[in-house]
Amino acid sequence: MEKQRKKRPTPFIIHDEYFFKAKKEWYRARSAFKLIELQEKFSLIKAWMKVCDVASAPWSFLQVIRKNVWNDWLVVGIDLQKIDNFWQENIHTIQHDIYEFDTLKPKVEAIIWEWKLFDLVTSDIAPKTTGRADIDQYESVELNIWIVKFADVFLKKWWNLVLKVFIWEDFNDLLKEIKLRYKKLSVYKPFACRDRSPEEYVVCFDKLN
Repeated sequence: MEKQRKKRPTPFIIHDEYFFKAKKEWYRARSAFKLIELQEKFSLIKAWMKVCDVASAPWSFLQVIRKNVWNDWLVVGIDLQKIDNFWQENIHTIQHDIYEFDTLKPKVEAIIWEWKLFDLVTSDIAPKTTGRADIDQYESVELNIWIVKFADVFLKKWWNLVLKVFIWEDFNDLLKEIKLRYKKLSVYKPFACRDRSPEEYVVCFDKLN
Protein backbone atom coordinates (compact mmCIF):
# COMPACT_ATOMS: atom_id res chain seq x y z
CA MET A 1 0.00 0.00 0.00
CA GLU A 2 1.41 3.36 -1.05
CA LYS A 3 1.93 6.02 1.52
CA GLN A 4 -0.09 9.14 0.91
CA ARG A 5 1.96 12.26 0.42
CA LYS A 6 1.35 14.96 2.95
CA LYS A 7 0.03 18.15 1.50
CA ARG A 8 2.32 21.12 1.81
CA PRO A 9 0.94 23.74 4.13
CA THR A 10 -0.45 26.81 2.46
CA PRO A 11 1.92 29.76 2.95
CA PHE A 12 0.63 32.23 5.51
CA ILE A 13 0.50 35.60 3.81
CA ILE A 14 -0.64 38.71 5.62
CA HIS A 15 -2.67 41.08 3.49
CA ASP A 16 -3.02 44.01 5.86
CA GLU A 17 -3.84 47.67 5.24
CA TYR A 18 -0.31 48.44 4.02
CA PHE A 19 -0.42 45.62 1.48
CA PHE A 20 -3.61 46.99 -0.09
CA LYS A 21 -2.42 50.60 0.22
CA ALA A 22 0.75 49.72 -1.70
CA LYS A 23 -1.32 48.18 -4.49
CA LYS A 24 -3.55 51.24 -4.63
CA GLU A 25 -0.66 53.72 -4.75
CA TRP A 26 1.41 51.65 -7.23
CA TYR A 27 4.26 50.84 -4.88
CA ARG A 28 6.05 47.58 -5.57
CA ALA A 29 5.85 46.52 -1.91
CA ARG A 30 4.38 47.55 1.46
CA SER A 31 7.90 48.39 2.66
CA ALA A 32 7.54 51.74 0.89
CA PHE A 33 5.49 52.96 3.85
CA LYS A 34 8.32 52.22 6.27
CA LEU A 35 10.58 54.68 4.44
CA ILE A 36 7.71 57.15 4.03
CA GLU A 37 7.21 57.16 7.80
CA LEU A 38 10.96 57.48 8.44
CA GLN A 39 10.99 60.40 6.03
CA GLU A 40 8.08 62.09 7.80
CA LYS A 41 9.73 61.67 11.20
CA PHE A 42 13.37 62.44 10.39
CA SER A 43 13.28 64.41 7.07
CA LEU A 44 16.09 62.24 5.74
CA ILE A 45 15.72 62.80 2.00
CA LYS A 46 16.23 66.28 0.55
CA ALA A 47 15.45 67.19 -3.05
CA TRP A 48 19.11 67.89 -3.87
CA MET A 49 20.48 64.64 -2.43
CA LYS A 50 22.27 61.83 -4.25
CA VAL A 51 21.00 58.63 -2.64
CA CYS A 52 22.07 54.98 -2.67
CA ASP A 53 19.75 52.18 -1.51
CA VAL A 54 21.53 48.92 -0.67
CA ALA A 55 19.55 45.68 -0.97
CA SER A 56 16.86 47.35 -3.03
CA ALA A 57 14.56 44.39 -3.68
CA PRO A 58 11.60 44.66 -3.91
CA TRP A 59 12.50 48.15 -5.12
CA SER A 60 9.89 50.16 -3.19
CA PHE A 61 12.54 52.22 -1.35
CA LEU A 62 13.81 53.36 -4.76
CA GLN A 63 10.30 54.51 -5.63
CA VAL A 64 10.02 56.58 -2.45
CA ILE A 65 13.50 58.06 -2.87
CA ARG A 66 12.77 58.96 -6.49
CA LYS A 67 9.65 60.87 -5.43
CA ASN A 68 11.64 62.96 -2.95
CA VAL A 69 14.62 64.05 -5.09
CA TRP A 70 14.86 66.27 -8.14
CA ASN A 71 14.00 64.56 -11.41
CA ASP A 72 17.56 64.52 -12.73
CA TRP A 73 19.32 63.74 -9.43
CA LEU A 74 21.23 60.52 -8.94
CA VAL A 75 19.52 57.49 -7.33
CA VAL A 76 21.39 54.16 -7.18
CA GLY A 77 19.98 50.77 -6.17
CA ILE A 78 22.11 47.71 -5.37
CA ASP A 79 20.82 44.18 -4.89
CA LEU A 80 21.87 40.57 -5.29
CA GLN A 81 18.74 40.01 -7.37
CA LYS A 82 18.23 41.49 -10.81
CA ILE A 83 16.45 44.79 -10.31
CA ASP A 84 13.45 45.50 -12.51
CA ASN A 85 14.11 48.37 -14.88
CA PHE A 86 12.88 51.84 -14.04
CA TRP A 87 11.93 54.19 -16.83
CA GLN A 88 13.45 57.19 -15.03
CA GLU A 89 16.92 57.86 -16.43
CA ASN A 90 18.34 59.07 -13.09
CA ILE A 91 17.77 55.67 -11.42
CA HIS A 92 20.79 53.38 -11.85
CA THR A 93 20.78 49.78 -10.66
CA ILE A 94 23.60 47.34 -9.90
CA GLN A 95 23.16 43.59 -9.44
CA HIS A 96 25.84 42.55 -6.96
CA ASP A 97 26.54 40.91 -3.61
CA ILE A 98 27.27 43.40 -0.80
CA TYR A 99 29.77 40.92 0.65
CA GLU A 100 31.89 41.13 -2.53
CA PHE A 101 32.91 44.74 -1.98
CA ASP A 102 36.15 44.62 -3.99
CA THR A 103 34.22 43.98 -7.20
CA LEU A 104 31.22 46.11 -6.21
CA LYS A 105 33.33 49.21 -5.56
CA PRO A 106 34.35 49.89 -9.20
CA LYS A 107 30.76 49.41 -10.37
CA VAL A 108 29.54 52.10 -7.96
CA GLU A 109 32.45 54.39 -8.86
CA ALA A 110 31.58 54.07 -12.55
CA ILE A 111 28.15 55.55 -11.85
CA ILE A 112 29.01 58.14 -9.21
CA TRP A 113 32.41 59.31 -10.48
CA GLU A 114 31.44 62.89 -11.32
CA TRP A 115 29.25 63.15 -8.20
CA LYS A 116 32.00 61.86 -5.87
CA LEU A 117 29.92 60.61 -2.88
CA PHE A 118 26.32 60.02 -1.74
CA ASP A 119 24.41 62.34 0.60
CA LEU A 120 22.34 59.47 2.03
CA VAL A 121 22.60 55.68 2.11
CA THR A 122 19.54 53.58 2.98
CA SER A 123 18.93 49.87 3.35
CA ASP A 124 15.96 47.58 3.96
CA ILE A 125 18.15 44.49 3.93
CA ALA A 126 17.08 41.20 5.50
CA PRO A 127 18.72 37.77 5.51
CA LYS A 128 17.08 34.65 4.17
CA THR A 129 15.31 33.55 7.33
CA THR A 130 15.81 30.07 8.77
CA GLY A 131 13.17 30.15 11.50
CA ARG A 132 15.93 30.26 14.11
CA ALA A 133 15.80 33.72 15.71
CA ASP A 134 19.42 33.61 16.86
CA ILE A 135 20.76 32.67 13.42
CA ASP A 136 18.56 35.14 11.55
CA GLN A 137 19.44 37.98 13.88
CA TYR A 138 23.17 37.24 13.68
CA GLU A 139 23.05 37.26 9.88
CA SER A 140 21.06 40.51 9.94
CA VAL A 141 23.74 42.17 12.06
CA GLU A 142 26.52 40.87 9.81
CA LEU A 143 24.82 42.20 6.69
CA ASN A 144 24.37 45.61 8.28
CA ILE A 145 28.00 45.79 9.36
CA TRP A 146 28.95 45.36 5.71
CA ILE A 147 26.60 48.20 4.76
CA VAL A 148 28.20 50.38 7.43
CA LYS A 149 31.56 49.64 5.78
CA PHE A 150 30.07 50.46 2.37
CA ALA A 151 29.02 53.84 3.78
CA ASP A 152 32.57 54.34 5.09
CA VAL A 153 33.64 54.64 1.46
CA PHE A 154 30.66 56.13 -0.35
CA LEU A 155 28.79 58.36 2.15
CA LYS A 156 29.79 62.00 2.67
CA LYS A 157 31.06 63.18 6.01
CA TRP A 158 28.28 64.64 8.26
CA TRP A 159 25.52 62.82 6.39
CA ASN A 160 23.19 59.98 7.34
CA LEU A 161 22.73 56.22 7.04
CA VAL A 162 19.50 54.21 7.46
CA LEU A 163 19.66 50.51 8.37
CA LYS A 164 17.10 47.80 9.05
CA VAL A 165 18.15 45.17 11.56
CA PHE A 166 16.66 42.24 13.44
CA ILE A 167 17.18 43.18 17.08
CA TRP A 168 18.35 40.63 19.61
CA GLU A 169 21.50 39.94 21.62
CA ASP A 170 23.99 40.50 18.75
CA PHE A 171 22.58 43.98 18.13
CA ASN A 172 25.29 45.49 20.36
CA ASP A 173 27.92 44.39 17.85
CA LEU A 174 26.29 46.62 15.26
CA LEU A 175 25.80 49.49 17.72
CA LYS A 176 29.50 49.43 18.51
CA GLU A 177 30.39 49.86 14.82
CA ILE A 178 27.87 52.67 14.39
CA LYS A 179 29.01 54.61 17.46
CA LEU A 180 32.58 54.61 16.16
CA ARG A 181 31.43 56.33 12.98
CA TYR A 182 28.38 58.51 13.69
CA LYS A 183 27.66 61.32 16.10
CA LYS A 184 24.28 59.95 17.20
CA LEU A 185 21.65 57.37 16.30
CA SER A 186 17.95 56.67 16.74
CA VAL A 187 16.23 53.28 16.80
CA TYR A 188 12.69 53.41 15.44
CA LYS A 189 10.01 50.91 14.41
CA PRO A 190 7.57 52.29 11.80
CA PHE A 191 3.91 51.33 12.07
CA ALA A 192 4.21 49.56 8.71
CA CYS A 193 6.44 46.92 10.36
CA ARG A 194 4.46 43.88 11.42
CA ASP A 195 4.10 43.56 15.18
CA ARG A 196 5.54 40.04 15.21
CA SER A 197 8.62 41.09 13.23
CA PRO A 198 11.91 41.71 15.10
CA GLU A 199 12.93 44.33 12.55
CA GLU A 200 13.62 47.91 13.55
CA TYR A 201 15.38 50.78 11.82
CA VAL A 202 18.55 52.45 12.98
CA VAL A 203 19.00 56.00 11.72
CA CYS A 204 22.66 57.00 12.00
CA PHE A 205 23.21 60.75 12.00
CA ASP A 206 26.28 62.84 11.15
CA LYS A 207 29.01 60.57 9.83
CA LEU A 208 32.24 61.53 11.58
CA ASN A 209 34.79 60.84 8.84
